[in-house]
Amino acid sequence: MLVFIGYVSYQEQRRSEMLAEAERQARQLATEEGISADAAVEGQVVAEGGEPDRASPPSGDAREVAKADAEATVGEAAASAEESATGFIPRHETTLRNDRIVAVISNAPAMIESWKLLDFMEYVPEGEIPIDLVEDGFPVLVTSVKGVPGADFTTANFEVVSESERAVTQVARNASGRLTRTLRIDESGYGFDLELEFESRWRDGVDASFDLRWPAAVSEREDFKQISLIAYSEDEGVTRSAVPGVGQPGIFGFGGAKDGIERVEGPVRWAGFDIQYFVGVVIDPAEIPRLNVVFEAIEPRKSAEAEMTLPSVSLGSGAVASESLRGFFGPKAPEALATANHGLAHSVNRGWSWLEPLTRLFEIALDWLYALVPNYGVAIILLTILVRIFTAPLMAKQMRSSERMRALQPQLAELKERYKDDPRKQSEETMKLYRQEGVNPISGCLPLLFQFPVLIGLFYSLRSSIALRHAPFALWITDLSQPATLFVLPGVDLPVRILPLIMAGSMYVQQKMTPTTGMDPAQARMMQIMMPGMMLLFSYTFPSGLVLYWTVSNLLGIAQQIWIRKHTEAAS
Repeated sequence: MLVFIGYVSYQEQRRSEMLAEAERQARQLATEEGISADAAVEGQVVAEGGEPDRASPPSGDAREVAKADAEATVGEAAASAEESATGFIPRHETTLRNDRIVAVISNAPAMIESWKLLDFMEYVPEGEIPIDLVEDGFPVLVTSVKGVPGADFTTANFEVVSESERAVTQVARNASGRLTRTLRIDESGYGFDLELEFESRWRDGVDASFDLRWPAAVSEREDFKQISLIAYSEDEGVTRSAVPGVGQPGIFGFGGAKDGIERVEGPVRWAGFDIQYFVGVVIDPAEIPRLNVVFEAIEPRKSAEAEMTLPSVSLGSGAVASESLRGFFGPKAPEALATANHGLAHSVNRGWSWLEPLTRLFEIALDWLYALVPNYGVAIILLTILVRIFTAPLMAKQMRSSERMRALQPQLAELKERYKDDPRKQSEETMKLYRQEGVNPISGCLPLLFQFPVLIGLFYSLRSSIALRHAPFALWITDLSQPATLFVLPGVDLPVRILPLIMAGSMYVQQKMTPTTGMDPAQARMMQIMMPGMMLLFSYTFPSGLVLYWTVSNLLGIAQQIWIRKHTEAAS
């Protein structure tokens, strides 16, 4: 640490001496040429190594430009020279607002200090407040330049040169060049424009590229518990990596990032951070996307960043490179994502690509039912009933097969006992019994296979629908997007959640009603307990809306099984 502090102090002292010498020579040159001293300081041409080119004065064209701009730039150049000499620019915050957001933009390397959504609340001990998508003390959107020696702006404070209700422009200078950035929020909505401009002060040509970083950190806030880095390419689709796992080796040596960096196949259209119901990204609006993206851990398992780099541009002395980018920092509401365009609808996790249409269908059906009955809990129950009606023929076939298998259990047990020493004969006689009774043990499983896409589609639709966020149902279930806790056991801090217990109980009853053909009785009893127990464990942290669906579906399944059993027994 002492060596590091000493090195930094030496660099700062050397930089101050270098800038003072540059200013002295500029003023001397200005006296000789009869132009503004401050304009001459602003027009210094820097040689390789980061020091002023003392060997060759500005060309005739440069002097003419300096003369023409002198009066307009005296104040700005003087302030710039003073701030560069001292190395200090005070922190400054600009508040931008429209009808949907209130954003605090800092002049620090990371621009966005706060980004509050006025239409979406979050719970705090004091009550409800507009949700801030920026974690406290962890600002986002760092801007810098790569490929130019000495042009690292990741530690620089920027000078605010203009600000209004919807836009702010900031400038940072060093011996290698000047970086100007402008952030402008939309008149309405959650989008913003980001304009970057870099002016090189190197005498020799350089290859400059703009570099942006969007960091994200693990948080205990309810909305941030599933935080990831995200990127999207038209060719490769969505790449999403959970922040705690960024840069970690894969399971059993497969996947992961052996060098600590995850390189996204690209170029990509947009990249940034992602949580369950909100997303923040930088978008390349060019016809052909150009962003090259890597995910890298900042503090392993706690924080990581998506680094986005644009292609390099060759710049001569005094040449300028500029880029105009878009951004979106808001909810994963279908209408907001559609307005933002650029494939942002893919930020909603709807499962595999082949499953997306089915998931979207369930989302539309849920919204339609909510329009009829303005309670999302009731809408989920109605949707479950509709799904059960739709799948009733398949379920009935599976259940009738199960009932016939249940009726054959005494005969199967007798065959098993009779041929216990001859497994081959036991298998032959068992198949012969199946043929005589017209029973196919596999036919009862096939309808379940057709139901899997429906179940998975419903899972993703209920899990990803932002409409369920903070949506109440009844009694203690006040937020269908979160686990519903009735109370917490004192001393052990164990939350008691009734809905998962009811779901596990209903699943146990279903397991009890389903015959286990050919399975050892001890194994059968174990499965009857194990499966509901596993589902209880999984569902204990699931959103209550999803657990409500499973519970109602199980209860309807039990009712249907009882109805089919009665009719089967009556027919026999």
